[in-house]
Amino acid sequence: MNLHNVKVLSLSIISLLSVGCTAQSMSTTSVAQQHINKAYELAGDTFMRTTAELQCSDDNRAMAFFEDKSVPPPTKVFENLYYVGVSTVGAYALQTSEGIILIDALNNTEEAKNVIEPGLRELGLDPKNIKIIIVTHGHGDHYGGAKYLSEKYKIPVMMSDADWALAANPQVSQASGMPAPDWSEAPDKDLVAKDGQEVTYGNTSVKLIATPGHTPGTMSLIFPVIENGKQHMAAMWGGTGIPSQAKSIENYIQSAAKFARLEKELGVDVALSNHPFVDDSLNRMREFRNNPKGNNPFIIGEQKVLDYTNVMSECAQAALARAK
Repeated sequence: MNLHNVKVLSLSIISLLSVGCTAQSMSTTSVAQQHINKAYELAGDTFMRTTAELQCSDDNRAMAFFEDKSVPPPTKVFENLYYVGVSTVGAYALQTSEGIILIDALNNTEEAKNVIEPGLRELGLDPKNIKIIIVTHGHGDHYGGAKYLSEKYKIPVMMSDADWALAANPQVSQASGMPAPDWSEAPDKDLVAKDGQEVTYGNTSVKLIATPGHTPGTMSLIFPVIENGKQHMAAMWGGTGIPSQAKSIENYIQSAAKFARLEKELGVDVALSNHPFVDDSLNRMREFRNNPKGNNPFIIGEQKVLDYTNVMSECAQAALARAK
């Protein structure tokens, strides 16, 4: 074979490789786009469009929301559920016949002092009546105020075993791009949340579901809420942001499928987020405050709850296609 033939053969191989890479790239893009299209189809013209826009993006645009330091008014979302969070992350007080179950505790001690405590009092609740703090996952914007509240009021704190370990090493979260400068120290390891466990105080039980993905030990919650004397079932997805590693994304997708099965089984008709910018919660709370006798915008029906979970799943599947 002469040099000319060698050169032609080499160019042919390079061309074939190039075509193969291009086809693979187009295929990956096509698969991702199909999942994104499905997410938008499920979202329709509802608050879920905000969810799809954030979750399906590949530019990490959600991080910009963490720059908002404003504090919305404490809000009675249901007869037994209250929002005492900030604009970037939520803390919810679930009132039971034996006291308050606090879900998440914001970023730091200052927010616990200046947002959670006065917010509860403004709503007619006493922080001394908090019986337990359930932390959905081990990032500091969810456990940051727990140490202060736990020590002041002698309250137990509950988190999954895997995320107790994560909370003890916040540099791991920071390395993954989490906005951590204002997180307070995590509380000392306390109660360990188990998959399928129910936390019961008086007339109210919160079901804990292990949904790893966002973190190794994310816990999502299902619990009853009351509106006009009628019970509804609410679901809170514990870890919203889609991770970057393929294996963690796969876990996220599997967790969403598991959670959707339980939502359907338990007749969940209310979807809540611990990050209000993800599901347009703040605007819906404002709407409800302005018209408290109107329809509660958080009661969306069983099918829409499943659609919401599936929007996040479809966006995760798009992320997995891009990651691979």
